[in-house]
Amino acid sequence: MLDSFGSGCRHRAGHRPAGDSAAGPDPVHVVRALRAGTGGYLLKDLPPRELAQAVRLARAGVDQHDSAALRRLVTALDRSFPAPTPRIDLTGREQAVLRLIAVGATNREIAARLHVSEGTVKNHVSRILERLGLRDRTQAAIYARDRGLL
Repeated sequence: MLDSFGSGCRHRAGHRPAGDSAAGPDPVHVVRALRAGTGGYLLKDLPPRELAQAVRLARAGVDQHDSAALRRLVTALDRSFPAPTPRIDLTGREQAVLRLIAVGATNREIAARLHVSEGTVKNHVSRILERLGLRDRTQAAIYARDRGLL
């Protein structure tokens, strides 16, 4: 069984650890417990009879997991892996403009770099913002950075 802090595994040779009994379902502790090969993750506030049954089941190879702990873990994972955004195809020129926006180039600098007029750059910027559903150049720069376009 893991100790209360999930810092180490204590069990007899040949027995699978029964689980952690930490005070709160901290996702870090849940992951540590699972990596240590526990047969579950249970909270300390589980009624004694249920805890004893869960330990017996875990020793028999049936994983026992507290639903609140798993919900916190899933929530933490959801934050770590943002939902995929729908793919929006930008033209090659729009991608080039977006990359230059992301590095802080002004419309004048983008126009000089791409050998087009500032008016054309403004049109591209407007189309990029509209197509991506963004409010301003700052959001466009963040969008480009988050998607590895730099």
